[in-house]
Amino acid sequence: MASPSTLLSAEHFTCSLCLEVFNNPVSTPCGHSFCVACISSFWAQGDHCLCPKCEKNFLGRPELCDNTFARDMAEQFKRMTASGSDVSIPGPGEVPCDICPGRKLKALKSCLVCLTSYCKTHIEPHQRVATLKRHKLVDPINDLEDRICKKHERSLELFCRNDQVCVCVLCYETDHKTHNTVPVEKEWTERKTKLRKTEAEVQQMIQDRVKKLEEIKESVKLSKVSLREIEDGIQVLTNLIQAIQQTQVELIVKLEEKQRIAERRAEGLIKELEKEIIELQRRNTELDQLSNTEDYIHVLQVSELLLTHVCIFPTGDVTLDPWTANPWLDVSADGKQVKDGDKQQCFPDNPERFDTAPCVLGKEGFSSGRHYWEVEVVGKTAWDLGVARVSVKRKGVVRLSPEDGFWTVCLRRGNEYRACDEQAVLLHLHEKPRKLGVYVDCEEGQVSFYNVDARSHIYTFSGYNFTEKLLPLFNPDMNDDGNNRAPLVISLINHKGGDEFIL
Repeated sequence: MASPSTLLSAEHFTCSLCLEVFNNPVSTPCGHSFCVACISSFWAQGDHCLCPKCEKNFLGRPELCDNTFARDMAEQFKRMTASGSDVSIPGPGEVPCDICPGRKLKALKSCLVCLTSYCKTHIEPHQRVATLKRHKLVDPINDLEDRICKKHERSLELFCRNDQVCVCVLCYETDHKTHNTVPVEKEWTERKTKLRKTEAEVQQMIQDRVKKLEEIKESVKLSKVSLREIEDGIQVLTNLIQAIQQTQVELIVKLEEKQRIAERRAEGLIKELEKEIIELQRRNTELDQLSNTEDYIHVLQVSELLLTHVCIFPTGDVTLDPWTANPWLDVSADGKQVKDGDKQQCFPDNPERFDTAPCVLGKEGFSSGRHYWEVEVVGKTAWDLGVARVSVKRKGVVRLSPEDGFWTVCLRRGNEYRACDEQAVLLHLHEKPRKLGVYVDCEEGQVSFYNVDARSHIYTFSGYNFTEKLLPLFNPDMNDDGNNRAPLVISLINHKGGDEFIL
């Protein structure tokens, strides 16, 4: 049997003029009820007396009758809502019920199927009707419209793993039909597992840096004790040998200078580690909150940026190796830029040099750890960027694919982006990159690419076993009658305010 709270709601006892629960309700001859003060004020403003609801016009001001039933029920409703623990007006930051008329009550749950938030009264059908019981109910959520496809106005029920976006059924049948697409619930479950793993990694990184911080502080203490011992020894020698006083003064000056340098270096390291710990703690909090939420659409929309790389600290200077450059390429003196030189240069034909493909490799290679660098691609209509095994083919025609030792993405004809996988993958980018980030995780067998300005993921090669040293690869492509004259430029990674670049 339904309880009174499920049978009564504010809409049954609300005055249509003030939109509040009745206060001294009266009835007009046509049967409609209003607060006595509200109907009196309404009629006082016009020349005719008509019903605000049905607009029936009365000859003269009609007699109003006390509606004792509405008064008693309104009072009962006021007492019931005042004593109910879950019935209240939403405060700042709280979600209102989408169904309540007039004054909205605080929502108790949000339905991810209906995309509607309900108060305690209006959630009752979801707890009683069999078909509604199967709907997914979560804690109240603002902005439920974010769960609707902007293009087709359908629920976001699927997740495209190729483009890393949530899509609706119509999106799948059109733009994503050939993509690897799964239900959002399945992707959400797998992401939660990855989030837990990433959270554990962040916690371990925090512990490592706290330990390093303590080691540096202890080192500074020992250094100060050592300096005091040396000064005591010098004092003894001064008392014994007056002739070496000048040498003693010079020695003290040198030791004090070394001490100041050591302390400044230690202070800098301490500040950097403290910043890293604060940033990692913030990321750990975000990951913990994300791991415990039931809003899987929100998890899928933001977790890729958290999962891909927890915190990337830039690789040491990446510079170009002219010894590997195609003779038609022009490499800058500082090894930071490369472009088509418009003419062939007289370089020795060594085994490391590309003789057909317009490519150049980086000097620094790596076979372990995580590495990241950024390349400006502004003004380019064609380029290739990525990494290559040290043993790749460098003479004749070169095929850019993982099978041949290359993990790259490319641009052709100004707006065609592709990932050079075993089968080329056409990339649909929302924004044209001005700066490309390249990330390599040797242990995980992963190479990823990012749009730095948009802070968005472009493509990831994963699941490889890197058994050889890897080298950064750059191909600025041909001049194209001046349309592709701009160089590829290796950027200096410098994030202001001490923030690390989080991908």
